[in-house]
Amino acid sequence: MPPLLALLFLAALGVLLFRSIEIRTDMADFLPPAATPEASFLLGELREGAATTLLLAGVEGAEAPELARISRAMGTAMRESGRFVFVGNGTADLTEAEQVLLFRYRYLLSPATSLALFEVPALRERLQALLDGLRSSLSGILSRLGFADPVGVFLDLLKGWLGSSTVQVRDGVWFAGGEGPPRALMVARIRALGTDVEAQREAAETVRTAFATADPKGARLLLSGPGVFAASAAASVRADVERVSLLSGVLLLTFLIWRYRSPIMLLVAGVPLLAGTLAGALAVALVFGRVQGAALGFGMTMLGVAVDYPILLLTGRRGGEALGAAARRIWPTLRLAAAAAALGLLAMIASGFPGLAQLGLFGAAGLLVGVAVTRWVLPWLLPGEVVVARPLPSWMMRALGALRGRPVLAAAAMILALGWMVLAGPPRWEDDIARLSPVPEADRNLDTELRAQLGAPDVRHLIALSGRNEEAVLRASERVGAALAPLLADGRLASLDLPSRYLPSRETQAARQAALPPADVLEGRLTEAMQGMPFRPGAFAPFLAAIEESHNLPPLDSAALSAAPLIATRLSPMLSRRGDEWRGLGLLAGVRDAEAVRSAVAGLQDPAILFVDVKGETEEMIAATTRGALIWCGVGAVAVLVLLGAGLHGIGPAFHSLAPIAGAVVIVLASLSALGERLTPFHLAALLLMAGVGIDYALFLARRENDAEEAARTMAAVLTCAVSTLLTFGLLALCETPVLRGIGLTVSIGVAAAFGLAMTLAPRSRA
Repeated sequence: MPPLLALLFLAALGVLLFRSIEIRTDMADFLPPAATPEASFLLGELREGAATTLLLAGVEGAEAPELARISRAMGTAMRESGRFVFVGNGTADLTEAEQVLLFRYRYLLSPATSLALFEVPALRERLQALLDGLRSSLSGILSRLGFADPVGVFLDLLKGWLGSSTVQVRDGVWFAGGEGPPRALMVARIRALGTDVEAQREAAETVRTAFATADPKGARLLLSGPGVFAASAAASVRADVERVSLLSGVLLLTFLIWRYRSPIMLLVAGVPLLAGTLAGALAVALVFGRVQGAALGFGMTMLGVAVDYPILLLTGRRGGEALGAAARRIWPTLRLAAAAAALGLLAMIASGFPGLAQLGLFGAAGLLVGVAVTRWVLPWLLPGEVVVARPLPSWMMRALGALRGRPVLAAAAMILALGWMVLAGPPRWEDDIARLSPVPEADRNLDTELRAQLGAPDVRHLIALSGRNEEAVLRASERVGAALAPLLADGRLASLDLPSRYLPSRETQAARQAALPPADVLEGRLTEAMQGMPFRPGAFAPFLAAIEESHNLPPLDSAALSAAPLIATRLSPMLSRRGDEWRGLGLLAGVRDAEAVRSAVAGLQDPAILFVDVKGETEEMIAATTRGALIWCGVGAVAVLVLLGAGLHGIGPAFHSLAPIAGAVVIVLASLSALGERLTPFHLAALLLMAGVGIDYALFLARRENDAEEAARTMAAVLTCAVSTLLTFGLLALCETPVLRGIGLTVSIGVAAAFGLAMTLAPRSRA
C-alpha cells in the first residue's frame, strides 16, 4: 500500500533526523527579550540564578519528636542522593569545622567590631551581660564560648545571619515558630539549573521518596519552591496534553473513518503531516542549531492545519476526475492559502522569543512542505479512485446552502460582537505572569507561608550588583547597605539581605582588624572593666589570644568560606561568578516606599548597582513583547493582504477573502471578553493559527463554482476541515492549564466563526 510505505519511509527519516539534532528542553527560550539592564539581570537570574533552585519542605501531622525523626531521616537521604548542593533542617548542619572557621574569623565578619566595642564602658556592659547569662538557661553555651568571646560577637553574628526567620530548634531540627500544630521545616538547593525541568522533577521525587522511606505513618509532606512549581506545571501540561490528544485523536479518527469509509484516508492525511513535521524540525535545526522541545510539540499541533490539504483535495475531487487533475485544478487556491498561512507566521518568527521564533519557522516550513506533498506526492501515491467521501446528510447540505451568500447574517454577527465590546469593553491584557501558571493558588499560598517561616524572602524587589571581581561586588554591596540603612531605621524597608552581610569586603575586614586594640592595651582595659565582678584572673586569656590572632588573619573570601557549607550556601545565591564578571544579589523585604529605595540606589550613581522591581519589570517585558507581537501581526496581515491581492488579481478580492478572518478575530475578542479571559501572547499565537485555518475556508468558499454539485463538494470539504480542526483543538478549551485553555478557546471560537462568516460571505451557488 503506497501511503503506508510512504509513512514508513518518512518515519525512518524521522528517526535519523531526531538522532542527529539537539532537542532542547530549557524553557528559558520562551522568556521575553530584555530591553533594560534591570530586565537583563532579572532574566539572567531566572535562567541561572540559584534562587530558582530553592526547595522548601514542611512535615506536619505528628508530634514534634516524631517529626524531628522524620526530618533527620529525610535530610540524610537527600544529602546522600547527590541531587542537592545543600540540605538544611537544623543546627546540626553547622559542622564542627564550620564553627571553628566562623568563630576564628568572628571579629572580621561581625559589623559590631569597632573601636568603641573594646573601650572600658562597652567591655563592662558586655561582661555584666555574660555574668547574667551564666546564671540563666544559656549557661551551657556561654560557659563554652563566653570566655573566648566575652563581647558576644559570635552569637550576635549567628543571630543576625538567621534573619527574619521565626524558626525554632527542637530536638536538633528546625520547627516553625508561633502557635498551631508543630511543623518541621527543611530547605535545600537543587544542584541542577532551575530551567532544567526534568532535573527539578527528579529532585522533588527524591524528597518524596525520602519522606516515604522515613516511615512517616500519619505525617504529611508539604513541598514548594520554583523547581517544584516548574515540575508540577510541566506535569500538569503533560497530563492535559496527553488526555486531550488521546480523546481528540479518537474522535478525529472516528470522524474521518465515518466520513471516508476507509482507513486509507488516515494514512493519506498522515503523509503531508509527517513530511511537514520533518521539514519544520530540519529548518529549525539548520537556522537555530537545535530544536526547542516545546516548540516541536506545539509545532506538530499547529501542523494539524496540513491535514486540511488532503481533505480539500480528496473531498473536492469531481466524480471520475483523476487525483492529479484535481490537484492541478485546486492548486492555485491551495498554494495561495498555504502561502498566506505561512506568511502570517511572520509575527512569531520576528517576536524576539527564541522559542516562539522556532515555532513560527517550524509551522511555516511545515505548511509549505505539507501543501507541496499534497500537490505532487499524494496523486502519485493514489493514482486510482480509492478514497471517496461519504455524502453529508441532506438536511445538513440544505442548512449550508441556506447559510451561503447571506451577508446580512455576517453583518448581524459583527454588530453583536462590536456592540458587546462597546458595552463591556474588549478583553484585558494579562500582565501578571503568575496567573498564567497552572500551579493552584493554594500551592502558591503554601510557598508564601513556608518562606515566611524559614525566613526566605518572597522576592518582589531586588538589588542587582555587578563587578569585575568579587571584591568590587562586595564593596558595592556595602555601599548599598549604607545607603538603605536610613530606610531600615524608619521602617520604610523591613529587611535587607546582602552578600556583604555574610562576607565583608577585604577593605572592611582590614578596617575591622585595625579597630582591634593591641593585646596589652586590651588586657588593661579588660582588667579595669572586670573590677567588682567575680571573674577569676586569667579567665579571659582565650579572648586575648583570639584578638592577637585576628590581627594576623588573612582576609576571608568566598573560596575560603566554602569550608563553611551552611553560610557558603546562604551566600552562593547572592554572590557568583558568571563568565568574566561577578554578580551580586540583594534581597529586600517589606518595601513600603519603593520610590525611596529606588532614589537611594540611584543616588549612588553607580551603573553596576541597579534597583529591580521584579513585578514591574516582568509586566513591562510582557507589555513590550505584546506590543511587538501586535506590530508584527499587523506587518503579517499587510503582507498577507499584498500576497492575496497579487494572487487574486486585485485588492478588492483580497479584502473580501480576509473579511471572514477579520470578522472572526472580532468575534473571538468579544467572546473572550464575555468569558472573562485575559489576553496573552499565546492568544496571539492562537489567533495566527486560526487565521491560517480560516484563510483556507475563505479562499475555497469564495470561488465561483461551475454548478451546484461542485459548490456542494466544496462546502462539504471545508466543513470537514472545520470539524477536524475543532476536534483537534476544541478539547483544549477543557484543559485546566490556562495557556492551553486559552489556545483552545481562541482557536475553537475563531474556526467556527471563520467558517460561518466565510459561508455567509461566499457567493450564491449557481443553479
